[in-house]
Amino acid sequence: MEYLGLAGRLVIGLVFLVAAVPKLRDPAAFRSSVAAYKILPESLVTPVARALPPLEVAIGLMLLTGVLIVPVSVLAALVLVGFAAAIWYAVERGSKIGCGCGFRQLQTVSRALVARNAALTVAALTAAVWPSAALALAPGPGVPASSIATADAWAVVAMVVAGYGLVTVLLELRRFAPRPVSGVA
Repeated sequence: MEYLGLAGRLVIGLVFLVAAVPKLRDPAAFRSSVAAYKILPESLVTPVARALPPLEVAIGLMLLTGVLIVPVSVLAALVLVGFAAAIWYAVERGSKIGCGCGFRQLQTVSRALVARNAALTVAALTAAVWPSAALALAPGPGVPASSIATADAWAVVAMVVAGYGLVTVLLELRRFAPRPVSGVA
């Protein structure tokens, strides 16, 4: 189970870090995304839009480097549940807004995005329940010494990075795939 915890920690760390990049690159666009959800009062939109990207970077870096694994994994799960709730709320209202969730910011909110965040929440909780001290700088309290050999831990890193890359490429290819034309005989 420690392998699952390590994989979950790495996946969530990578997701949070990668998702923060476009938000940091174009803070105005991300602020617009936060405002489009129409959940927060206008006075909180800018502070939340400014706080989320650095929070995502901190979570991502702490998980990837193995710092305070259990509390940071729980924090990641809570943030993901918040994102899922916001997306679900927008979908239920019939909003056709961009999710604001990283490189795919223009992706329209959908039930599939809620499900994706639920799956990522499970990965974060896996990292909290079965934390791995493998490749960790400061795993924190409650994290037993790792039984994973260093070479095995690096193999898990390679598999997570390769898997993340493959999924990203497949999603991009799907985005540019030709769509069937309806109504043509």
